Amino acid sequence: MRIGGIVDISTVDWPSKVCSVIFFSGCNFRCPYCQNGKLINANYGREFEVDDAVKLVFRGRPLIEGIVITGGECTLQSEGLMELCRNLKKHGLNVGIDTNGSMPEVIESMIKEDIIDRVALDVKAPLDPKIYEKVIGLPGRGEGIVKKIERTLDMLLNSSIEVEVRTLIVPNLMDDISHIKMIARKVRGVTRFIIQQFRPEADLLNPSLKSLKPPTRQELLIRAKAALDEGVENVYIRTREHGLERVKRWFQ
Repeated sequence: MRIGGIVDISTVDWPSKVCSVIFFSGCNFRCPYCQNGKLINANYGREFEVDDAVKLVFRGRPLIEGIVITGGECTLQSEGLMELCRNLKKHGLNVGIDTNGSMPEVIESMIKEDIIDRVALDVKAPLDPKIYEKVIGLPGRGEGIVKKIERTLDMLLNSSIEVEVRTLIVPNLMDDISHIKMIARKVRGVTRFIIQQFRPEADLLNPSLKSLKPPTRQELLIRAKAALDEGVENVYIRTREHGLERVKRWFQ
């Protein structure tokens, strides 16, 4: 498998767990606000055998409780991903992945084989093809992608694993409150729904977005309230200033 980077110790990538993070190279989306643009290239980084990747992960033992595999889009390297998860589970680690949901067959295989404990699914926009293809930078491909994401989401909601859904609020692209309501109606029943703050200072795929002002904490709270009103039980916001915060119905 080709890996673009490893973080030995993280306390933010899996709520309530200390973990290591592996970044797989390659992505099939072209989100203009992507903050890991270098990982889109499938040839970025280095090739690793599974055993060598496991050794790198174990630099964090005994502090870490689990491993998060992200990207890029990790499910594109399905064979290496599944073998890595099998190996990590054998060593007693919790295993989670971050995914855009476009490869439901891979996630289905992982659930059936019981080699995964948590999936964080990026739902980048309402599951409407025209909106989605604009947000992910793939004109004309929205219908097929949305069908795959819907299949992934349905599968996860009917599983017993931990399911986190995340949506990034990007000014002028994905910030309409009605869009959050549409997403919320689809994700009722997830373990947590996280509404995240766009940050313009990263190495964005589209540099012109660096001129955008990040949404405020209050703006995220308003959108979180909208999600709560749609019946999502566990809603959080994530900002640079305050980190991850659970939002109650009575927030001020």
